[in-house]
Amino acid sequence: MARVPLRQALFRASRVWTEQVQAGTMNLKTAEKYIQACERLVRYAAALGLTRLDDITDTVAQSFVDAPGHNRHGQVTPVPADSTRRGRKSAVDALFATCRALGLTTKAPLIDLPPIPRSARLPTGHLTDADIDQLRFHSERGMPHTRHAAVLGLLLSGQHTAEIGFTLTTDLDFGHNRVWSLGATRITARYCPLDDWAREVLRLRADFVREHTAPDEPHTLASTVDSPVHRRQSSVCTAFGETVRSSGTAPGGHPARPRDVSSWAAAKTLAASGQIADVALRFGLSSLDGAARLAGYEWRPSPAVEGEE
Repeated sequence: MARVPLRQALFRASRVWTEQVQAGTMNLKTAEKYIQACERLVRYAAALGLTRLDDITDTVAQSFVDAPGHNRHGQVTPVPADSTRRGRKSAVDALFATCRALGLTTKAPLIDLPPIPRSARLPTGHLTDADIDQLRFHSERGMPHTRHAAVLGLLLSGQHTAEIGFTLTTDLDFGHNRVWSLGATRITARYCPLDDWAREVLRLRADFVREHTAPDEPHTLASTVDSPVHRRQSSVCTAFGETVRSSGTAPGGHPARPRDVSSWAAAKTLAASGQIADVALRFGLSSLDGAARLAGYEWRPSPAVEGEE
């Protein structure tokens, strides 16, 4: 078997992933993350003088997974987060699995590496109405030049962070007090309702964006037109985090997260209608169990203890 150049192998694997995205068998963001991580692998290997696919041994692949990196602010992170290591490992696994299918290699580095542990998920913080008012107040700073109020308004409507970066001014329907949400992985496209505050801040933001964006460009409410797809969700979370820091909102002792806002809105929806299905509809969830968890509602009775009636 010829020793295939690593860059050529990545090119061929990328074509396969692109075809899988077009066929609907791979998520676009997953393919983009694989390509991005594997491009880093190519540069990492080149720095070691390695240019062939089969030069990536178990040791080299492991050192790449554990290598220092940079955070979004450009600062060096000597020890990468477990999520970063998992992403790198997944990309290397995908590259070699695809290349084996193409007949470019028989190697499978990292196959014996034990799973990288996941951190325990923090419990959802229970935001109060006062917390939401604080977030609203601090998000208005610099409005409508800043996007912070628009991000919070869309979160309160029922949109997820994966959707907000793609929401356009044309998705707003002020006549019916709602916004069109395009959906995401495991999230159904739908209309989300706007409350009075969200409607007003989004109207101001939409007017500002239209005025400062070329007519032939998409008028996105919370991201720039040229933002890469894989960065839009991260950018939305950054904007929300800035509002949280300025407001000092920390339910349960940890800074508020987008999911905390969604949980507050879901609980309000459930309280108003009494129907978990309405929560699922608002948030585009196919699982009623997931909708109940988001609203903080234990809707399934606990198993009866033996001997009790």
